[in-house]
Amino acid sequence: MADVIVQVSFDVVEFSRLYEQDHPRSAKNMFRCNEEVKKGLKWFLSAQNPTEFQEKVSNYIEAVKLTKQLYEDIQIPIEGKEKIIAQLSNLQTHLAKLIEEASINH
Repeated sequence: MADVIVQVSFDVVEFSRLYEQDHPRSAKNMFRCNEEVKKGLKWFLSAQNPTEFQEKVSNYIEAVKLTKQLYEDIQIPIEGKEKIIAQLSNLQTHLAKLIEEASINH
């Protein structure tokens, strides 16, 4: 499970880097979603038990899903948009894998 947490960490760092390249053009709603994605690691790493961990990871997946949907739907040109969407897809995949591994180990 530690290897998946490392993958998730790298996904968040890469997303943050890609997002910061286009920060000045971001709309208010997108900014809020982006911040949730960047803060997401804190959500589940602070979990007190396996049930809370799975719940927080599920909430994080929803935040990532919403952010990805915003990027897919937005009609304004954003530098690196496809890379950001791909990174969010990777993050979503790794978070799903994390939940799967947590439920196996629980």
